[in-house]
Amino acid sequence: MFRLVDELDPNFGWANGRVVTTPPDQYAPLASEPRGAYACVARGPAGVQIVRDALGINKLFWARRTDGELLFAARPRHLVEAGCRFEDIWAVPPGTAVQADPPRRTQRAVAPGPLPVAALAVRIRSELDSYCAALARELGDTPVYVCLSGGLDSTGIAVVARRHLPGLRAVSFDLDWAGSASSGDRVTAARLAADLGLPLSRITVSADELLGLLDTVLLEGIDWRDFNVHAGLVNAALARGIAQLHTSDTTAPVALTGDIANELLADYHAEQIGGRTFYALPRVPLSRLRAALVRGLEASHREVGPFRAWGVRAVQPYAVVVEHYMALPETFLGLADRKPRLCRMVFGDEIPGYVYDRPKTRAQVGGREDGGVLGLCLDRGIDGQVLRARFAALHRITDPALLSRFICGGRYRAALPALGGST
Repeated sequence: MFRLVDELDPNFGWANGRVVTTPPDQYAPLASEPRGAYACVARGPAGVQIVRDALGINKLFWARRTDGELLFAARPRHLVEAGCRFEDIWAVPPGTAVQADPPRRTQRAVAPGPLPVAALAVRIRSELDSYCAALARELGDTPVYVCLSGGLDSTGIAVVARRHLPGLRAVSFDLDWAGSASSGDRVTAARLAADLGLPLSRITVSADELLGLLDTVLLEGIDWRDFNVHAGLVNAALARGIAQLHTSDTTAPVALTGDIANELLADYHAEQIGGRTFYALPRVPLSRLRAALVRGLEASHREVGPFRAWGVRAVQPYAVVVEHYMALPETFLGLADRKPRLCRMVFGDEIPGYVYDRPKTRAQVGGREDGGVLGLCLDRGIDGQVLRARFAALHRITDPALLSRFICGGRYRAALPALGGST
């Protein structure tokens, strides 16, 4: 009926008050669609089970070979290596819950009525606590790190996780470029780790070391767009650093990240370097922009992919509280200080004042005047066109137009396969 090529990503779903870590190639009856990271392709008693979480955090692609064999994989490159043409590769749509053959989708629950922001904040905190407590039970003695950038998002995850994971450690990224001083991110992360009582591992890489990770990020991140590639490079450096701390361990370590919160609050801005603008976003109402950003989470693997390349399992706790963030009213979304205001409701004074007061920075830039990872790539001539061309070469793509069809409107080209015959 079908064949899995290589392994799918580890599952860290959240359903019915428990963490769902069922191996993605094993059948698991689900009472509700899992939030968080989840993908599955397995044979069950009623036929095939194909499941992908609503945000599309865990990736799942398929293609049918010329001999008719249906293949599934977590990375397009695995399908290409198995003899499929890139133009024949499709993503399984996010929010898929096919439980039988022929395909039949499950019903979605009716959304609850509007709640005050304060009530949503209480729910966000309660669910984050429940999820981290369940993770602690599931992971046992597994080494767990929280990635600290010194910003509100990662700090929020750190203050919740440390309540439930007594062995929690922190890790921070910095770029050693031409002997430059430590970034603002590194300085703040070190202060924060000390204040929270978390041991800190400092991952510092040279410019050449970082750029040496580029091909891995393009393959595992399944994206060539500059913002996501630059973020993926930071994550790849962190992943490699964590892996080097556990070379003799048999259990894959876990990294908690503050990713996704920016999309949930449309908390992005462009960067200016050398009079040029990077990471620009369309000028549309914030509610439309947020919806597009959240949908776009499906079309990049900048977090899980690079971490997985070094045997580290990435967990994004904000993914389990998406519905509460998306229920925030448009009037609140329009506030310039929406993120610190919400964080004060959710985390209170557990987050130190200097984190609330710090200007927003990106992990790719790190509060550095030289532009951090973004500035380094520009200095070396690695712009959007170079990234696009390299992605195509790594995936054996000869027609560049295929890329515009593979990611279109910020999403992967997606469909469900016909399980009983040709597509």
